[in-house]
Amino acid sequence: MSHNHLIIGLGGSGGKIIRQIRKTIERNKDTQEPDRSLARFGYLYIDTSNDELDKKEEWKVLGKDVGLNRSEYLINTASNVRPVLDDPDSFPGLKKWVEPRSVFDFVNPSTAGAAQRRKLGRLVFAQNASSFVKALEGRVRELEASPGKVGVTIHVVCGLAGGTGSGSVVDAVAQIRHKYPHYEQYRILVYALLPEKNSKRVKNVAGFENYYANGYAALSELNAMAVGKYHPVNLLDGTPMEHATYFNGCYLVNNINEHNIQFDVESEVPNIVAEFIYQKTLNKEWEGLGRAEKGENDIKNFESDEDIGKARAKLFLSFGIKRVVVPEQEIKEYLAYGFAEQAARQLMFNNFRQGEGYADEPVEKDWGAQARQPETAQSLLLTDAHLMLESGILEDDARNANWKPSPEYWKQIVSLLVPEIKADPTLEQTTWVSALNTRLAKVFDDTYRTLGGVRKFYEVKGNARLEMARHIGRHIEKDFFGRWRAGGASLIQLRHLTDALVALVDERMGVYADRIAKMPAALQSVQGRTQQLNEQFNSVGFFGKHLTDKRSALFSDIATQHQELYVLRTQLEGLKFGAALLPFVKEQLLTLRARIDELHQNLAEATKRFGNERDKRLGAADAAYQKRVFDQEAIGAVMRAITIDEAAQGARTQRVRQAIIDLGGTEVNSFDQLLQSLSLGGIINCLSQESAQIVELAHAEIATSMPPVLRVNIVERLQKKYDANHDGLRDFVRELYDEAGSLLTFNKTEVDRTVANNAGGSQGRTQTVGVFVPECQHQSGFRAMLARMFEEQKDPTAPDTKVATGNLPNQIVIMKIASMMPARFIESLAELKRHYDGLQRDRNESILLHSDGDGRRLPPLYAKSSAELQLLARRKPILLVARLLGMIKERQNRTTGLQEWVFIHDVDGLPASKVMEGRNWDAVFDADHSEDLRGLVEREVTRRIDSEFKHQEKKEELYTAFRALARARFDEAGQDDQDPAYQQLQGLAAPVRSIIGIAA
Repeated sequence: MSHNHLIIGLGGSGGKIIRQIRKTIERNKDTQEPDRSLARFGYLYIDTSNDELDKKEEWKVLGKDVGLNRSEYLINTASNVRPVLDDPDSFPGLKKWVEPRSVFDFVNPSTAGAAQRRKLGRLVFAQNASSFVKALEGRVRELEASPGKVGVTIHVVCGLAGGTGSGSVVDAVAQIRHKYPHYEQYRILVYALLPEKNSKRVKNVAGFENYYANGYAALSELNAMAVGKYHPVNLLDGTPMEHATYFNGCYLVNNINEHNIQFDVESEVPNIVAEFIYQKTLNKEWEGLGRAEKGENDIKNFESDEDIGKARAKLFLSFGIKRVVVPEQEIKEYLAYGFAEQAARQLMFNNFRQGEGYADEPVEKDWGAQARQPETAQSLLLTDAHLMLESGILEDDARNANWKPSPEYWKQIVSLLVPEIKADPTLEQTTWVSALNTRLAKVFDDTYRTLGGVRKFYEVKGNARLEMARHIGRHIEKDFFGRWRAGGASLIQLRHLTDALVALVDERMGVYADRIAKMPAALQSVQGRTQQLNEQFNSVGFFGKHLTDKRSALFSDIATQHQELYVLRTQLEGLKFGAALLPFVKEQLLTLRARIDELHQNLAEATKRFGNERDKRLGAADAAYQKRVFDQEAIGAVMRAITIDEAAQGARTQRVRQAIIDLGGTEVNSFDQLLQSLSLGGIINCLSQESAQIVELAHAEIATSMPPVLRVNIVERLQKKYDANHDGLRDFVRELYDEAGSLLTFNKTEVDRTVANNAGGSQGRTQTVGVFVPECQHQSGFRAMLARMFEEQKDPTAPDTKVATGNLPNQIVIMKIASMMPARFIESLAELKRHYDGLQRDRNESILLHSDGDGRRLPPLYAKSSAELQLLARRKPILLVARLLGMIKERQNRTTGLQEWVFIHDVDGLPASKVMEGRNWDAVFDADHSEDLRGLVEREVTRRIDSEFKHQEKKEELYTAFRALARARFDEAGQDDQDPAYQQLQGLAAPVRSIIGIAA
């Protein structure tokens, strides 16, 4: 048997099941022992909308994306079918069944999906059939390219209620079989979800709804294919297809199981189907499964009706599954989400409390004092020297060695000019002050920092004010990001520090405005002192000049005042520049705060979701299809051990932090860069995945000193509970068998009923059960006892029960298969038929319900009752007698000019006619006329016989006409008494005599 499995999902239900299969496989990767499963999976999803694909978060397991690759899905929209409807002759695969096209008039560009119309679903699928076949070939080729046997088991999963899956399943199966005709090498198994009871999608359950009628129509067509009564055309070229075996089996699935336990159709049912497909591909030691899916449990896999032969296929199956599981993935997710919540708190608050772990509130600190520390201002380029451009901000300016603070700069200038002036022989002492003024003014006005003087310098630099503010902002952001990256500061701490810096900038703007306002007075004060010294300098006499050098001393004092004057004048320009720069710096700080807040808010939301996800794990209620076995106290102890280990938590959260940073690339050094490539989903996914790996490592360390909660064998768990309780174990096993009920409710009357023409065939359901118990070296004795208990307690009605070794150590799996079932066994089939029959009365709806035609030629899903068989036995004899009486005649239709057959009868004493189905007598004779018409014909024939053929001679004359008709057919057949038509007439002799009233 091939290990290749291709899952083909049709419509929304198919997409949900594919998603659950991929999630199931991913979740079991850690629990599955290596090399135990050889199964290889491929996928192909077909739908008319992106709805299921767009549910991105649902395609993830602990943050890991398990979504489909582009080569694994096709989305075909119904709005694109209008060109096909306008020119059907150009599409040979469609033109034979697309008429009447008027039924599609409701389709427009806004039509959603297939609008719950099966024929529209077929039309959309047919239009894209070549793409489907190419995609199918690619998926099969990829599977068969791997080492192993050639061949693929193809699992077609879909719902039968909507338009897409229900409308395309027949053609999908037919196209697959046509492409891969070897039905044993390429087995096709259908998993069809029946419409659920009281669906929320249905407005009027009491009326007639497509949602339910679609289910009946799809089952009718699948059944017709299985018994060879319906062969879809090849959608690629319109040629006929005819295969003996289109599909090997069809599992029918409902949302209520045989024990009347209801499951959610959106979440639980797809999960159960996915689990079943996964488990039966994993556990190969179950011969009964193969026999059930191949229909080998009966020598006759169909029921017959006398008039049509094969009528109802017994290729329908149902399944039930029950797992006893140590919920490995659920425990892992519980721990991972718990740790992720802690890690996010560390990133946000960094407030570790002994014995509790990281708290969700900040550490209290005086951030205003922190912001005012000189080293803080210096490191963040926020000193007065930087803001007033005493020191450079931009990198080129900061590297310029000629830039000095104004006091130092003007001290240097004055100290150079004073000796120079004194030594200049061309200058009189009385002109020294004037010369100093002139030269200092030239430096201030023309040569300061080589940019044309102080005012010009600040004017030029003012053009780069925004760039400087951005540089300060980037510098602060890199500094903060570096602290956060290293784990030294949390986001909330950086946010508080940013708030303190913003407050400091606001304060600094006020200080600068005050200093600027006070600067004229300071300048005036210096100028007053300079004026006094100038007066003293000019009043020095002969003795002061030649004997005491008083003028030289006064000149030095004057130079000092000039130095202070120009320092103040320069600082005034610097203050003005700084006052204009500070609003831009504040804006950068506010932007930084917004970035920190954005990341903090994302982490806060992630923390909330982690908490919610953790709370969903290990809840009290078990799903009906599984029983979880776990030690909540042990899990809580492990979680606590992880949480309160401060040193280890620091290292672990550092790993998480770096993983988040790595999402932005290897060169990320700011919150801005990180946020450009970060989203809430990205944070959640990253934290989830990293946390999953971290808790596994942490658990491995903790498990050396505490009871493990991961990688625990289910047999060990059960041994602890039942080793000394034999009766309890027996009851436990019995309950598991009972609870593994089929995901289908059965009509007991139909199951127990014996139908005609089924000689040699089985009656009722054939059941097979597989029980898979993993090996357990540490508890081999208990494992043997458990396996023996399953053997002893098996259902007496399911002798084909196999107890085998399971491949997943954390779970015991019981699977039940009911096979050899006709569709009539389904309890809900009657309700589906009620909706179907109601819509069949509308000509357009009857066409939209079916792939081809109106469904009247499809074999019935229900076997006829004894009364119906008696009526059926009279149907053809009655028609034959009606013709002999001249009540059924051929005539020409006045409108079309074509020949037609009509039934003539009296209404209130006046003749009336009804057109019958069929273009010739043979077609009329074999047609399945409406119940109303059949009743009318029988009543009128009986009335004519009773009123006009009371005399025995008249009866004999009528019967002689019958014999003449039969003899004429005998002669037409070359006097061959084995001619089917003649034999049929021969078989009708007795009922014709009975109708006429001639004794046998």
